[in-house]
Amino acid sequence: MPSPVEEVFAPAPSPVIEPTESRIVFYPFAYALFTNELASYCWYCLKPDRKKRHCTGCGFALFCNKECQTLGWKDHKAECKGFRTAKSVPDIETRILGRIVVRYRAISHGKDKEDEYFYKDRQSKREIMEIWSHDEDMTKDPVAQQKFEEIWAQLVAFYDKKFMLPKDIVWQLHCRDYINRHAICDRGYNKEIGKGLYLDLCQYDHSCRPNSIYTCDGFVATLRSLERGIDIRNIKKTSYTYIDLLNPIQQRRKLLRDTWYFNCECERCSDPADNLLTAVLCPGCPEGGQLVLCIFGSHPYKDPKSLKITCPKCEQTLTNEYVAYAIEQMRNVDKVFESEQLGQMKTRKEQLDYLNDLFDQYASILAPTNVFLGRVIQGLIERVHSNEDLLRLHLSSERDQRSPFQPCVRLCFPKLHPAVAFHLRNIGIFLSNLEQFEDAIPYFQEADQMLSFIFEADHQLVVENRELLDIAKGKTEAKGVSNLQVTQEANGDILTEGVVKLAVVPPAVNTPQVPVTDAVDPRPLIDCSGDFDDLPPLVAE
Repeated sequence: MPSPVEEVFAPAPSPVIEPTESRIVFYPFAYALFTNELASYCWYCLKPDRKKRHCTGCGFALFCNKECQTLGWKDHKAECKGFRTAKSVPDIETRILGRIVVRYRAISHGKDKEDEYFYKDRQSKREIMEIWSHDEDMTKDPVAQQKFEEIWAQLVAFYDKKFMLPKDIVWQLHCRDYINRHAICDRGYNKEIGKGLYLDLCQYDHSCRPNSIYTCDGFVATLRSLERGIDIRNIKKTSYTYIDLLNPIQQRRKLLRDTWYFNCECERCSDPADNLLTAVLCPGCPEGGQLVLCIFGSHPYKDPKSLKITCPKCEQTLTNEYVAYAIEQMRNVDKVFESEQLGQMKTRKEQLDYLNDLFDQYASILAPTNVFLGRVIQGLIERVHSNEDLLRLHLSSERDQRSPFQPCVRLCFPKLHPAVAFHLRNIGIFLSNLEQFEDAIPYFQEADQMLSFIFEADHQLVVENRELLDIAKGKTEAKGVSNLQVTQEANGDILTEGVVKLAVVPPAVNTPQVPVTDAVDPRPLIDCSGDFDDLPPLVAE
């Protein structure tokens, strides 16, 4: 059987595609780090440099050097004064909107022309008031209204009034920010570290089956093609996703309606096969040979009037009680992980025993393609340590003898999506750790084809995977017996991304406020008692 990659790639070497066709770079109007990342990255370039220096004006902001501080001053200037008297750190919603307000105010007053660095790596073809706002929808949304009132209260409490604009203008800027901002991930595509508003990138439409993806290098976003023959300069024919793709249609549509005020009718949402993500096993078929049946959507085995589902293999009709029970179990999966139930268990063993029992219970009802069963597997992956268990769990979401369908990971993501590549790389790593190097090679090779299509040859994701592939090949050729040394910490980073995490996620809920004194390592500060129009000096940590 040819792999999904072999179906896309010709036998020829990886193609060299003109950057204007396959990659486009975008710069942000404004951006901000999550509160829990403020002490880990430079506030300007977003690099995780351990030699960062504190701004002595506020004693809180971090910059790589004087150059980063100078370039970041237009964003930090208003914050610098606010942090001197703040009792807690404003959440990211407040800080990114504050930066948007300050920047828009400067442009409106012509101050942008007085700063030679104002548009350095911040240029856009569109202006902020030209992008979609959905202000009418948000005005009718009581949750959105309440959210803005909370942010507005924090804004006026934190920022000096000379940096602010009238509330009605701030509301318009908030609407544009909330509807259009993007996640900013670290360069390794491991985690989301902040949010940014990219005026040109946000003109591309959403699809639950996207043909492009954007990645970040600091605050610079790059839109990348996921398919051959796609010219991403064509906005009408290019799409990326606004949300986590590892969700069934019901949850995807609800999230898009609640956040972006539209009902998704993309190719995937119109595909009956997407209902495999909520499919069940036929209770009448013999164990091991149970047919996979979709309970939602229109299917040949589902009566269009009575909605009764009859298995075409054993001819048993599913009872209403069985279908209702399956739906209740799917709902229960989210409740388990959203509640504090697991966190209240004292030991990891208790959590594992509980999740293993849950998996055994659900695996007898939910199909191998069911995304909720996949979430239980994810929960187990995050809590096991042995390579044997990690390999078994990853393979369980990669293939299953009971199902002729693709597993939920491949059903949810495009063929060449990095999440699929990470999943395959994980399997290769665990096989290598178990000294099954020859078996690991195909997984590394398939991951390499995916990653090298999306990223540059020197991108760290491509380089790291090829190093793993070379080790596996070398061990196989030498017929040696040696463990591939991968630390548990590295495994954790890979696992987090490999199965579930995406670069593009919906706007985050406010992060908890953190006291200023707890957010960075305590150290003596140099007092800066000058005009805040002047750039304060930096001091090393």
